[in-house]
Amino acid sequence: MTQVDYNIAILVAFGLLGVVLHNLIKLDSINREAQGSVNLSKYWALERFSIIISVLVVFGAAMASQEIKELKLAGNYLGFGFAAIGYLAQSLLIKFMGKAAKSVK
Repeated sequence: MTQVDYNIAILVAFGLLGVVLHNLIKLDSINREAQGSVNLSKYWALERFSIIISVLVVFGAAMASQEIKELKLAGNYLGFGFAAIGYLAQSLLIKFMGKAAKSVK
């Protein structure tokens, strides 16, 4: 089996896929609770900063991946790892930002 040679653009694409996947899963949950009447503009207003931060995390990880030689050991699973980075960055930000907002109020 040959090893895939990931460049920064492909890693960013995988990471962004993770961010989008997380938001779609969250929107699906909200849509079910609202019985099909989710308000996308309100969702964007609430989540835009955490989405932007997650995208920046993905870009930063992709840039750093070129400097970390050990990532070559991940082989063909590096793309999956970047999708997980995007998904988890969004999940963790929502969790911790929600706790921070509650403690400030």
